[in-house]
Amino acid sequence: MIGPLPRLHAVTDDRVVAQGRVVERAAEMASVAGAGLAVHLRARGLPGSEHLGLAKRLASALAAHGSWLVVNDRVDVARTAGARAVVLGHTGLSVRDARRVAPGIPVARSVHEAAEARAAEAEGADFLIVGAIYATTSHPGRRAAGPALVEAAAGGLPVIAIGGLTPGNASAALEAGAWGVAAIRALWDAPDPAGAVRAFLAVLPGTTTVVVAVNGESRTVAEGTTLAGLLEQLGLDPRAVVVEHNRHIVRRDGLAQATLAGDDVIELVHFVGGG
Repeated sequence: MIGPLPRLHAVTDDRVVAQGRVVERAAEMASVAGAGLAVHLRARGLPGSEHLGLAKRLASALAAHGSWLVVNDRVDVARTAGARAVVLGHTGLSVRDARRVAPGIPVARSVHEAAEARAAEAEGADFLIVGAIYATTSHPGRRAAGPALVEAAAGGLPVIAIGGLTPGNASAALEAGAWGVAAIRALWDAPDPAGAVRAFLAVLPGTTTVVVAVNGESRTVAEGTTLAGLLEQLGLDPRAVVVEHNRHIVRRDGLAQATLAGDDVIELVHFVGGG
């Protein structure tokens, strides 16, 4: 796994994508959840070029807050757009083949039964999307298995529960062993997506966030993020940047020990070698 797996997953579908403003709404959610959020681009109806273009725009908007872009099914799009993970259905590409196409990207399996979860674990998946937990209009014909499915699927891999999850019923899935939860309508259809994210975060463990200022711009990060972790989120090489934390220059060997708190002020100065 490249970095901690987010606890909250906002999954699109063709309906959400067709409504438009996916990038703007995703950025709004990311501004609240920071590294605690993953946005899944699941858009089976989009042509290849449009799919890739949307993925790239999402990746850029989410990276500004440390949130993940996850691409479903399209491993080529995930690789080219710089996604943080890819999700495969229980048929189609194998985990091994996905890693050949997109080396270094975590690979998840979407599963609906305990046997499928065990098979995904055996083939080397990094985490699981497990559902449907509750009845959902996104998949009207799929039987709701309840939190018992999470308990049956949970083993050596992190489980993200999906299917009818809301802030009001997510606790049961978490108590059954889920690492986190995924939602479509409870997030994308919410009148206030940022408020919906806050409601989910309130019941999810380990997703407390703080707001810091980086070169004058507000940024949401997970509580306990270090300066080294911030640089990693920003894609910056510690050897090529000077870091000032609350008006104090931090040496490179101290970046991994300095943790961020709310209202901290960070100034980053880039330098480029020449000859």
